[in-house]
Amino acid sequence: MNNYLDEFLRHIAMTNTSSVHTKEAYERDVSQFLDSLGSQDDILNLDSSIAYGYLNDLYDGGLSTSSVARKVSSLRSFFKFMQLNYGAQTNPFTGVKVQSRNRKLPTFLMHDEINAVLLACDDDALGVRNQVLVELMYACGLRVSEAVNLRISDINMSERSLTIIGKGNKERLLFFYEELAPKLETYLHTFRPQLIVREHPYVFVNKQGLPMSSRGIQYIFEKLGKQANLRVKLHPHMLRHSFATHLLDNGASLRVVQTLLGHESLSTTQIYTHVSLQRLKESYDQAMKQLPLT
Repeated sequence: MNNYLDEFLRHIAMTNTSSVHTKEAYERDVSQFLDSLGSQDDILNLDSSIAYGYLNDLYDGGLSTSSVARKVSSLRSFFKFMQLNYGAQTNPFTGVKVQSRNRKLPTFLMHDEINAVLLACDDDALGVRNQVLVELMYACGLRVSEAVNLRISDINMSERSLTIIGKGNKERLLFFYEELAPKLETYLHTFRPQLIVREHPYVFVNKQGLPMSSRGIQYIFEKLGKQANLRVKLHPHMLRHSFATHLLDNGASLRVVQTLLGHESLSTTQIYTHVSLQRLKESYDQAMKQLPLT
């Protein structure tokens, strides 16, 4: 993929009179996006769901609207170049609009909704994979790119921990709950070998036995959400939102949640306190409706 970026930068240098700073911004913006893709994501066949998922990541990173707008513009130009020169099927950033806004409260799932998603998973090898994928992403607050790139060597079963390389190539240590450990063991030792065609280090495998892609995970989540009859369309980032909200609801400090999510700025994490306060208000209003008027 870096070859595409190199050619794009040559194109910019030849056809654009922009400053060196602008060229560096193009390189940084496109490089960060390419780094977010999984090893099996086909850059010539991406769709808008990838773009909107990445937009969520940018907002979660605490970037200003102007910075997000610049990155989207850079990526729109890059994929226009890819369409013209390398046969990319679509420009996934064509319809993406960045608006100045008060940050929208993230949508999260209630505990019974997460259970409904898990119950929607089948009992075969792919179903067990889906269940472990959902639970691990929820238990650790993983981004979809982090789940895609998770390797078996990143898992420490005795410590029930994952070593994750997240955005900006930053490493963080995450933990998963005790009940998930035997399910993960069973998937790795029994069901993953049934799916895999040739050996590779990635934990999550598609039905062809290859490492899963971000789009593949998004498709699976959409399907599970429909089967579970959720009130909202399920996307992978929703489990990350649920992870953070449930931690705060159960007494975790904002600093701890910031560290686990890998946020650079505490202000980015603070949005989840608003979610919890809104949830508290809704619970209060619901309870008051049950009280007899005097």
